[in-house]
This record gives sequence, C-alpha cells and structure tokens, in this order.
Amino acid sequence: MDAFFNPSSIAVFGVAEDPRNLAQNIVLHCRKMGFRGGIYPVGRRAGTVHGEKIITDPETLPRGIDLAVILVPARVVADTLDICGRKGILHAVISTGGFREFEAVHNQAETRLISVAERYGIRFIGPNCIGIINPGSGLCTPFNPLRPDRFKKGPIGLIIQSGGVTTQSGYHFSDEHVGFSKIISVGNKLNLDETDFIRYLRTDPETEQIHLYLESIENGREFMRGVKETPKPMVIFKSNTTDISAEIAHSHTAALANNDRIVSGAFRQWGVVRAKSIHDMTVAAKALRLPPLKGNRLAVISLSGGFSVILGDACQKNGFTCPPLPRSLMDRIEGFRRGRVIRMSNPMDFGDIHDIDPLVFTLEQCLSLQDIDGVVLSFIYDPQMSRMIGGETGGPEEILRFMRKLCRVYHKPVALSLLTERRFIEKFKALEIFPLFNDPEESVRALALSREHYRKNPPAP
Repeated sequence: MDAFFNPSSIAVFGVAEDPRNLAQNIVLHCRKMGFRGGIYPVGRRAGTVHGEKIITDPETLPRGIDLAVILVPARVVADTLDICGRKGILHAVISTGGFREFEAVHNQAETRLISVAERYGIRFIGPNCIGIINPGSGLCTPFNPLRPDRFKKGPIGLIIQSGGVTTQSGYHFSDEHVGFSKIISVGNKLNLDETDFIRYLRTDPETEQIHLYLESIENGREFMRGVKETPKPMVIFKSNTTDISAEIAHSHTAALANNDRIVSGAFRQWGVVRAKSIHDMTVAAKALRLPPLKGNRLAVISLSGGFSVILGDACQKNGFTCPPLPRSLMDRIEGFRRGRVIRMSNPMDFGDIHDIDPLVFTLEQCLSLQDIDGVVLSFIYDPQMSRMIGGETGGPEEILRFMRKLCRVYHKPVALSLLTERRFIEKFKALEIFPLFNDPEESVRALALSREHYRKNPPAP
C-alpha cells in the first residue's frame, strides 16, 4: 500500500502539450509539491510538459515504476492498465470517469478494467477520482488545477469520496492551520475502498486522526470492524442522506445511499465523531488535540455579557450543564470587580474585570474543581490594550502557551475563542501552539464533538 503514497517513480498516462490537457497538471502538481522521484508522461504525440519529454511508446517505459496515474478515455483504460501490468506497474490511480456512475448496467469498460486488474494483481484507486495528495513525499495526483503550495502538512489523514470535496478539504484544513498527512480521493471504489485506507492510516506514523467524507459505505460490517480496530480518533462527514441527494450522488460517484439511522447508530456504538460539514471536521480535529472531555459539566467564562448569554444557550443545545460554582469561590471572584454591577454566575460575565490576574486565578480554580470537566473561555484580545493581557508577557504566543500549560497541568480541555478582529484570530491560529476556535459557539461545538469520541473511547487512566 505504501507505493500509493511514497512511490519512487510514477507514469502519467494521457498527457499532451495542449494547454487544455488535464493530465499534464499531474506532472506540474507533483513538481510544485516537491516530488523528487522520476515522472514519465505518456501520450500519443511527442512533446514536452513541465520539463519532461512525453513518451509516445509506452513499451519503452522502464521497469520498476511504482505507480501509474491514468487519465485517458474510459474505453481505453483497460488497455492502458494492461500495459501497466506488462511493465510491472502494480499500483494505479484511475482518474477517468464514465464507468458505473455514468452507465450502471452492462458497462463493458468497467468489466474489462476489473478483469485486467485481476489478471495482473493490480491494486487501484478509483476510477473517477483524483487520487493522492501527500505533502510528505510531494506526490500530488489531482488533474484539476490547484495550488499545492497552499496545502499544509499536519496530522490528519483524509479519505474523501469526491474529487471536488478533496480539493476543498485540502484548502480548508490548511487555512484552519490544521494540516493533513495524506488525502485519498477514492471515487467509485471498484478495487480499494475506505476500509482499506483506514487500515493503512491506522499504522501510519504521520497520521494521528482519520477523517472521512463518504457518500456511501460499501461493506458496512467490514467498515465498522475497521473502525473498531483503529485506535486513532475517527471523524466522518456522511452525506447522501436524503432523497434529493441520492440521485446526484449516484451519477457523481456511483454512491448508493445507506440507511442514515443505521449509520448514525453504528457511529455512536463505536465512538465515531459525526461531522456536519467540512468545516465541522476541522473543528473536531482541533477539539481532539485538547485533553479528553470526561463529562458534561462546564465552567464558562466570557469577557462579554452578551456572549455569556450566547454561550449559555450553546451549552444547553449541545447537552452540557453549567453547574453553580462554590459560593466561596464566587465571592473571591466578585471581589475583583471594578464597578461591582455584575453578579457572577456560571456562565460567568467577566466584563467588569479588566485584569489578567483575576482571569488566571479563575481559570485555575475552575479547572481544579472535581465537578467541572472542562472550561469554555471567550477572551477579548486587543494588542493596543496590553495592560489587560498582562503587559509585556501578554502577546499571542504567551497567551497560547499559557492555555496549553493549563490543559497539561489539570488534564482538562479549555476551549478558547477570541473576541477580536479576524486578522488577529488568524495570527493566533497561524502560531499552531494551541487550538483556537473561530467564535464562542464553535468552541462549545468542539467540546461536544470531543465528547462523542471519548464516550466510547475513554482515555487510559
């Protein structure tokens, strides 16, 4: 399986000098991402693409090529795969569409493709996919125009059924400063499916979490066995859940709708985190970097009264409680007030306390309480008001390092969001020191997603 992700060389079939040719993008993307192996473009006419000569006679390809990427008309995919078999290329990404998603019954192109693959023992991804993006090796097989320099390396392994969702996930995870270890676009899943790649990613040292976007689950029993055997957190965005989506999903990736009630029940049984969107997947990825949430009891602190109300609603909607804090603690916190016009509760309005020391005291006290499982903090940040955030030691790096230290000391999560301009939020996230959520409600959603995982996967004592 590793040949799909770390090949020493690749052959790209379907390349032409014509600037409208899509297969030449595969060559370009690999070079831009830093792939150092050999690339052999194969096409019908001689020429050069991105510094590589087009090979017009595939019989002259050297033996020992690890991976083929095929983007030729569906009617000749089987013939191309036969060439691969004769040249000893036993791994392929078949990007071509026009198989069962286009013609479900008596599809001769598909029948021949499967037959040739079985004859030579070729394993392939697809068809109707864009294949692999691996920032570690520089392999980047999508044929659609994209910017590999925008992709960020990180700990998330992504298995995606749709080509368009693959590209957008790569950009979105990178923009959120989460990053990914591998992205796999699986397409029609004629040969390898999500279960095969779960088994690969669960032992991949670069992957800490496995996230999936699926329109269908081919073999539910095998899939859930693979989930059960995987120690890494799993997050799934399962679409194709309505009558409206079923027809387009079938014509798009030959995906058949699964009974969503059964799917949801199976996910709950095995502690799979179910995301609602691509963005929700990134929220879960950040949440699972925090210490485990072991219960439903939260202490909520905001430096805005209005957001304290919003957070209270968000907690209840997500099934959390905000238990009263000890009166002795509340009396001490109220002693820090300036105007003495706000009575403290949980959620806590810190709008009358403009000093970092009381906030630090309150965070530490709340995290030390046995009947509090985690903290939600909505923090006002303004670099011009440095006295509010600890003077010279109150910059973004110091704030994030302090939050990370709190979590490590108390073994409880702090879900942090900022009330500030978007440019400052992006600056904090870019430091990648501690997870930061985009707004207060998202921070509560993050803890709810964390709870989904740890309910069935409790941390070791």
